[in-house]
Amino acid sequence: MAVNHIDVDPRGEYVATCSDDGRVNITKLFNWKNNRSFISGKFIKAIALAPEDKSSKRSFVVGNDKLTLYEPSLLHRLRPRELCAVEGSVLSISWQGNFVAWASHLGVRVYDLREKCSLGLMKWEVPAQARQENFRCHLRWSNPTTLLIGWVDTISIREIRKRNAIEASSSNLPGYVVNTVSTFQTSFYICGLAPLAANQLVVLGYRKERSANYKALRPVLCVIEYKKNTYEEVCQDILPVRGFEEYTVNDYSLSSIIEENRYFIIAPKDIVVASLIETDDRVEWLIKHNKFEEAMEISTHGGSLPLLSVARLYINHLLTLKKYEDAAKLCLRVLGNNKALWQEEVFKFVKCQQLRCVSAYLPTSEDCKLDPQVYEMVLYEFLLLDVNGLLNLIKEWPPKLYNGLAVINAIEDKFREQNANELLEALALLYSYQGNYESAMLMYLKLQNKVVFELIRRFELYDVISQLIIPLIQIDREGAFKILLDKSKIKPDVVVHQLEQNQEYLYWYLDGLEKTESHGAFHEKLVGLYAKYDRSKLLPFLRHPLSNYTIQEALAICKSKGFHPEMVYLLGRMGNDVEALNIIIHSIKDIEMAIELCKERNDDDLWNKLIDESSNQGEMVTKVLDGIVDYVNPELVVSKIKLGQNIPNLQQSLTKMLWHYKLKKDFMDLAHEIQLTDYFDTHVVTLQKRGRNVSDDQVCASCSCTLIVSDSTPTNGLTIFNCGHIYHETCLTDSRCGVLGCYSRKLLDANL
Repeated sequence: MAVNHIDVDPRGEYVATCSDDGRVNITKLFNWKNNRSFISGKFIKAIALAPEDKSSKRSFVVGNDKLTLYEPSLLHRLRPRELCAVEGSVLSISWQGNFVAWASHLGVRVYDLREKCSLGLMKWEVPAQARQENFRCHLRWSNPTTLLIGWVDTISIREIRKRNAIEASSSNLPGYVVNTVSTFQTSFYICGLAPLAANQLVVLGYRKERSANYKALRPVLCVIEYKKNTYEEVCQDILPVRGFEEYTVNDYSLSSIIEENRYFIIAPKDIVVASLIETDDRVEWLIKHNKFEEAMEISTHGGSLPLLSVARLYINHLLTLKKYEDAAKLCLRVLGNNKALWQEEVFKFVKCQQLRCVSAYLPTSEDCKLDPQVYEMVLYEFLLLDVNGLLNLIKEWPPKLYNGLAVINAIEDKFREQNANELLEALALLYSYQGNYESAMLMYLKLQNKVVFELIRRFELYDVISQLIIPLIQIDREGAFKILLDKSKIKPDVVVHQLEQNQEYLYWYLDGLEKTESHGAFHEKLVGLYAKYDRSKLLPFLRHPLSNYTIQEALAICKSKGFHPEMVYLLGRMGNDVEALNIIIHSIKDIEMAIELCKERNDDDLWNKLIDESSNQGEMVTKVLDGIVDYVNPELVVSKIKLGQNIPNLQQSLTKMLWHYKLKKDFMDLAHEIQLTDYFDTHVVTLQKRGRNVSDDQVCASCSCTLIVSDSTPTNGLTIFNCGHIYHETCLTDSRCGVLGCYSRKLLDANL
């Protein structure tokens, strides 16, 4: 009967076959002595040789209604050992190491030969429109612990792992467990599968669709990449086999030699050998299918088509798709410092008018500097289509890359008012690069750009700005005056001459100049400018000892402006105190200020003028009385008071004045007394320090006894008074002299 299954051991030495008549043959290809053959008497659908067997006699597993292991024994006999009962019958077997996987009508099991137990049943879901018995189950080990299962239209990847200590101790379970890595459904029925690379499988598929006359379609060979519970088809080939229209899904099978990456598609009339394509073939196929990134990756590992050629084809492809930015980035990636290639590729962007996209990626270093015309073309395109981009490039690119004069001429030819600011700034930069700083400064002036000050300082353009002082101030007053007030850079006479036409600017300048260093030549102008723009600074300026101005002209300006305090000061300097006093009294109407002026001058005529002016105004009389103390006799003011004249607070003023004079008199009397006392005390002390002559014939003014007795014991002491009287110390009863009519104080005490 027909052979159901063929299995070849990994070394290629043994071939095992089985059939529905129950016959099993084990044939050794190079030695006929160890061949085996027996009949079990039951249908046998699957057989598997031991993957590793060091003995000359091979073990094998067969499956019918049970799974049986046959092992060689003595006398060339086979010893059968039933491994496991089967639900239904065994449909497929695959053996790897200590694990035997087999499929039955209920699903797939894995048997552990070492622990002699099944690791559990993996039930298989069958689509409603398909019958499971009509499809062969395909089992394949991709490594010692990973099992690939393909059945009907579903693929499942299972991994066998050892239980951890906690799992193993929790119950009486096998030492290994089967985990699901990925399970997914395909768009075709599975005729076979084999591993290719990490997460990739080679799958032989039988298409579910039918032709127009309900015939089968050609089979497909797919490379798929599986993920958690889905997959992605990497590539697919339709196989040209003969008689495909009459074949069913079980008429095809897939075998492989993994070590050689060779796959065998077996059909009733053909065997198709599939292998990994060569590098050039892969690159060509990827280019044909517009997979340029993958083609570039592969070409780096060899092949006749170099990476640069693939990249240039990719650039053309991107330009065709109008992906100009991506094409420009690719140029940067692959062209490196190859000047010739860069210029060739750039001209492709010229044809598309997309030089703007590649501008950011053009080489600008000395290692790879393109022809100036290339950069000029880029700048010209920006000039026409993107003025802001033009300005940015001029700022970023080194000026040596292109001919600056040519770009300047192009900008002047294409100058547009709506883009005036950007174009003027671009011209300013270009002129600066060319060393034409005067033209650059004029551009910045038109722009009202503060960069002009940095340009002036950096390149010392002080001689050029003499005619441009007012425009500079209009841009930035503070920045302009930092330059203008530096007399070592530009002379004040030049600045003043230019600013004569703008008096406010002239005021700002001269005021700033005065703060840094007094310049007497312009003080005359400052008087008028302070009077016009900042009166608060006028009087301090007039009072300043270094101010150099004509008093008459200053007075005329103050009169025209009605600046009375300033007029008072100037009239005082001219000696016209009377007119100054009149202004204070009648214009300023500040009697305290008038009094202060009189005190400052201390002139009797001026005081009389003030008293006369105030006598008719009662309010002023009291203020004058308060102010003239110690300067003028108050009788002069009081005498001017008319009988019945109403003078507010007169009593308080008089009382205050009298109290002041009383205090003054008391103070003077006290001072006089202190002075006399100090004089007397000083005189007495001087006399006391002097020696006094006492003769033998002098007597005590009290007891009339001789003061000095030469032959007796000396007395304790003598007391001498200013009047000349002398007492024995024992005879003295008071601090004053006791002689009738004499009250002189004691001059000194003396011991004999």
